[in-house]
Order: sequence, then structure tokens, then C-alpha cells
Amino acid sequence: MNLVKRFLNAVPALGMLNIPPETLIRRYANDQDKYFFYGGMKIRYRDEGDGPVLVLLHGVCAFLETWDGWVSVLKKHFRLVRLDVPGFGITGPAPDKSYYVREKFVRVMDGLITELGLRHFSIVGNSLGGYFAWNYALDYPEKVNKMILIDTVGYNQKMPFLLTFASNPLVRPIARFAMPRFMLYTAVKQVYGNKSRVMRENQERYFEYAMRTGNKGSYVDIFAEMKRQNKNPDLARDIPNIRVPTLVMWGTKDEWVPYRYFDSWKKDLPSARFIAYEGAGHVPMEEVPEQTAADALAFLKK
Repeated sequence: MNLVKRFLNAVPALGMLNIPPETLIRRYANDQDKYFFYGGMKIRYRDEGDGPVLVLLHGVCAFLETWDGWVSVLKKHFRLVRLDVPGFGITGPAPDKSYYVREKFVRVMDGLITELGLRHFSIVGNSLGGYFAWNYALDYPEKVNKMILIDTVGYNQKMPFLLTFASNPLVRPIARFAMPRFMLYTAVKQVYGNKSRVMRENQERYFEYAMRTGNKGSYVDIFAEMKRQNKNPDLARDIPNIRVPTLVMWGTKDEWVPYRYFDSWKKDLPSARFIAYEGAGHVPMEEVPEQTAADALAFLKK
């Protein structure tokens, strides 16, 4: 009996849970949540506020709530559309791994844009969401008015430990079954520059979304695709071809996509505007939302 009790106590700590999406909907969704059906997926999004349209794309392991701080400031000025990117959040895993490749996701994104009847809009992306944002702007420049990139993926780099570890061929089968709570809690601390700003409830939310049925597997598949793309020598080749007016934001204490890549963007896209946030980490829109939202507003309204 003691062994059974110990095992049951260990299940949450080891991240061997499978939380049904219905449970997460009750816990985290609200009346603004809507769903878009594409390719067998039920993609969660929120569409709120009035004014020019601003589309918000979160990063790896995140979810649409990462933009809550921005939404509270910007919904008075914009119509804000944000989603749980396929593979993450309540949306959950895509039908197959091809949806995590750049070309396929850009088509998914444009499917939502078409569904909502959006002809022109601005786009914001953080981390992996930034990668998808600038690639969307390359493919559909006529639709994108302005773009904001926040600590965005764009250059070949050393990948964060969680992504490297979980995408290791020997670890992948285990990671599809178990992602320990302490690893995900640690990852949340890593993406904040000021660790004192990390709230336990936010760490738990990151953990619980990772435990959404199927998400551990999709995380592994996305990490593996990021690892594959990271070896692509042409990963950053088209950055100089971006023609959309762009603002690049970066936290100086980013441990996941280090601050030195801020200079790479300056070199390859000199027409852009650049703002650094001293002491902030990989998710400055979440860590210092008032400051970053104010800067975004100034850029978008100009």
C-alpha cells in the first residue's frame, strides 16, 4: 500500500499526468474564448477589443495568456487576436508533425486570418512565435502593416537545455510520457530575467498546459523540428528581405535566445527599430508588460 501511495504521489511530480482539455477549459478559459477548425484541429483563440487588428503569437511551451498584460493595455486601441499555437495550450497537438514545419504553420495562420476576414493587420511574435511572424510577413507582406518581434528565433544558436534534453533521441520516448514538474518550473524561471517576478501560479499554469493530453508528445515533436531547423545554414538567410516596418524588442538577460542576437538583427535588418529591456529575460511582454506594451503602442500608432 505504501508503494502504491508513493507512486501516486510521484505521478504529478514526474509529469506523468494527462489533463483533459475540458479540465483546462474550466480552469483557464473565459467567455472570450473561441475555436477555429483547421486540418482536424480545434484551435483556441481570443478576439477582443476594437480598432486596427493586432495578431499575437506566443513562443515555445507558452499559451495565449502570456499576452494578458498587453491585452489589458492595448484592447482600448486595437482588436486583438491571439491563439494557442498548435502543439501548445488548450489547442493541443496537431494531427501530424508536418504542422510544426514553417511552411505548414504559415498556412494554418493564414487560414485563421482568412476565416476572420482580416485583409490587413499588424503582427507580434515572441520566441518561436516571432519566427512564425517574420516568416508570415515574408510570405504575405501585402497583408501585414507592421510587425513586432520579441526575443525572436532567427539564427543558429545553442538550444535551451529543456529543448535539447527532451529532443534527444534516447530521451524522446520518455519525454512523451513524463516531463517532471521541476524541469518546467525551472524553464519558467529561466525565461525571466528578474527571478523574483516569477509567480508560482504561473509556473503551475505552464506545467498544467504541458500536461494537456497529447502536449508532451507535441512538445517533443516541436523541439525536434526546432533542433533540425537550427542546423539549417540558411535559417536566417531571408531576414534582410523583410520589407514590413518592424520593431525588435529584446531582454538583456535572455537565457534562451541570448541578447547577442539582438545585434544580429540590427546588422541584417537596419531599417527596423530596436528597444532593449535592461534586466528582462526571454518574455519581456510577460515580465514587464506595461513598459513593453507602451512601446508597442507608440510604434504601432506612429
